[in-house]
Amino acid sequence: MDHGAPSTPAKHHVGVHSSDEGFLAVMVPFLREGIAAEDEPDPAAVTTSRKLDLLRDALGPDARHVDFLDSARWYRGTPANSMATALDYYVAHASPEGRLHLAGEPVWPGRSPRQISEWKRYEALATELFTGAPPDLMCLYDTRTAPPDVIDAARHTHPTELHRHGIRPSPLYTEPAVYATQDLGPLPAPPRDAVGVGLDGDLTAGHRFAADQAQARGMAPDAAARFGRAVSGATGYAASQGCDRACLKLWSTRERVICELRTPRGRITDPFLGFRPPGPGTRPEDGLWDTRQVCEFVDMRSGDEAKEGWTIRMETALVPAG
Repeated sequence: MDHGAPSTPAKHHVGVHSSDEGFLAVMVPFLREGIAAEDEPDPAAVTTSRKLDLLRDALGPDARHVDFLDSARWYRGTPANSMATALDYYVAHASPEGRLHLAGEPVWPGRSPRQISEWKRYEALATELFTGAPPDLMCLYDTRTAPPDVIDAARHTHPTELHRHGIRPSPLYTEPAVYATQDLGPLPAPPRDAVGVGLDGDLTAGHRFAADQAQARGMAPDAAARFGRAVSGATGYAASQGCDRACLKLWSTRERVICELRTPRGRITDPFLGFRPPGPGTRPEDGLWDTRQVCEFVDMRSGDEAKEGWTIRMETALVPAG
């Protein structure tokens, strides 16, 4: 995947449907196209077990050429976890030239409004990650289970829509960097009881502060250690940008633990910082990929000028010890 490619959006379709018949009308031709493609591995379908059975029946003998995957397992955890699952699958299964037909239906029931907002942004990210790459990706949206705002967002985050009559450009498509940063207001101020520590000279020391504080507030030791490493992804990035001073603040609720890193100077200009997986070469942002894998929410804010500094706020569940 060429992350520097500025141009052609990825083949990233949205397949909106409102019935089982509509589901099959978009999925069966998509999968058969993948089956028929020369020098391409078996296509993959990720959806509910009931819909997988519908596909098997509709495809008949062709079903043996499809990798059927349950969405309940694929879409576990955070959007960052699911993105890692998709990228791992792509690397393991795509042809040497990178070709693969992959269709997936995210799981929406049971997600909070904030979680859904994160998923919307990650859909924009998928277009960014695969721009310039050759796979055919389709995200399925069932109007019977996906909220109306999710359906609307899907038409903004996918360059094309696949329907029973073929593929057409999405008139609502918004460039990923624009979509990912719209409606991002200022973060609420930390509460008065937040515990703070100044990092002067050695920013990497912040991971121990975060781990100790999380464990003291009830997080299991192994989970607290992971959270500390997640915070070190942020402090390590700050150090790589030449920051020799920063402030960490940490607080918790009955269910959550939150840690915020703030620098006195510098700017974050990349809206997808930490969203891209580590590659063959080492990059300053690689630790932030791990931060996003551990933390349910990672919010970044930056001023318009370098003198204003920037903030990375990391939040995850507070797992009780034992």
